Amino acid sequence: MFGRREDRLTAQDITFDWRKLYDLVRNIVVPKIWQDNPIQQRFFPQSAAMEVFEELLPQIQFNSMDRQILTVQLLTLFVPTARPPKGVELVTSGPQSTDPQRWLPTIFSLWSFNLRTSVFDAYLMNLVTTLVLEQRGQLKLTNEQLRFVFASGLHFFNLPVSRGAATLPRNISMQLRDSSGVYRMQAGAGLPLKEERAHSFARFIVYTMHDESSGGTLELFEQLVQMIEPFYHPSNNGAWSGLLARFLRHLAKELLQRSRAEAAEDCEVPVDARLSRSVRRRLVVLVRTLAMLLLFSKGEDSVSMSHSTLKHLAELEPDLIFRPLLDTLYTAIDSVTETHRMISAMRALAKLATTLSTFAHYPEGAQHIAPLLTLTLPGIDVNDPTKSYFALSFIHNLCHNGVVFDELLASGDMPEVRSISKESAEDMDVSEPPELDMNQIE
Repeated sequence: MFGRREDRLTAQDITFDWRKLYDLVRNIVVPKIWQDNPIQQRFFPQSAAMEVFEELLPQIQFNSMDRQILTVQLLTLFVPTARPPKGVELVTSGPQSTDPQRWLPTIFSLWSFNLRTSVFDAYLMNLVTTLVLEQRGQLKLTNEQLRFVFASGLHFFNLPVSRGAATLPRNISMQLRDSSGVYRMQAGAGLPLKEERAHSFARFIVYTMHDESSGGTLELFEQLVQMIEPFYHPSNNGAWSGLLARFLRHLAKELLQRSRAEAAEDCEVPVDARLSRSVRRRLVVLVRTLAMLLLFSKGEDSVSMSHSTLKHLAELEPDLIFRPLLDTLYTAIDSVTETHRMISAMRALAKLATTLSTFAHYPEGAQHIAPLLTLTLPGIDVNDPTKSYFALSFIHNLCHNGVVFDELLASGDMPEVRSISKESAEDMDVSEPPELDMNQIE
């Protein structure tokens, strides 16, 4: 048992008595317990959920914000989130119920009492996201619950938008408010870090996306993209830029991890709950739209996040990423008047060189190696160490991935680089893609 990876252990391997741990920590809940949380609620017996609620719910005092926060912290630590082991039937009623649908409405009711409090948004978002992940695609949230979580997730960004803005979808904007002034604690005092909150929201979006149904996660995410897209524009830089960029990277990374996990032979997610290829490609296009805007952002952190995002997406759907990306990079690298765009483009090439040169994954990549080398080699300049570094990084990553330049250039049958335009990239077929082997992606 102890030789297994920690994230593979389940309550079937080891079980804790939640009551003893609760008695130990209930009087010593401190801010550090969130970041260094030693308690894994998936190791509590699923039948203990109702006991936890019976113990904690009576302690909630709506006239004391501090007491409410303490109780919510304890809920997020002790409510069991794991699904019963394979072969064990779900108990849907009674005090020993193991069905999260029995108590999930209670969580949302508690959440709704403090809709505009970022403290509750942070902790309860984490709890609901953990539950979604642990249930392995077998927990279905209602459209109302999904909209509620999206509205709460939008608070995290603290975007300077008007509550009555006509451009915001009604079902989300009606609950939107700048929540920066409602913290009841000092920054960092017991609250999940902004990075963690962005990560939690991204994981929720990815792991609740199952189909293309009306009012589902995909439709809500499309509305969200329409709302936040202006804040990704390079000229619209602000305090929100770094958080939005990290949110995008988390989305791409979680999507890649979910796709790999569901492609594995030992995947426990039911086939009908897995992410379909058409839904995944629609999601990739949405995230790509925002990542391309960040490509030439003013903030170094945002630019780096856009490169990581595009790399994760390219490992999933290379044809959807490289065609519009290379069209942009060719123009940017060849520019002699816009140094910022040229440096960012060369950084992007260095970051994506490995994926581009994995020809088994993206055969068309072989067409671009020679033209890209022609453009980047002049960048090796003793008077410009920054540009030289990224040009050499691009070449190094190609070599490290096994590209043999002599064979590539001397093959004689190497096709010419196909002209790529934005129009052709936008007209690409998203619904009927070629099949990819996820095991080939490293």
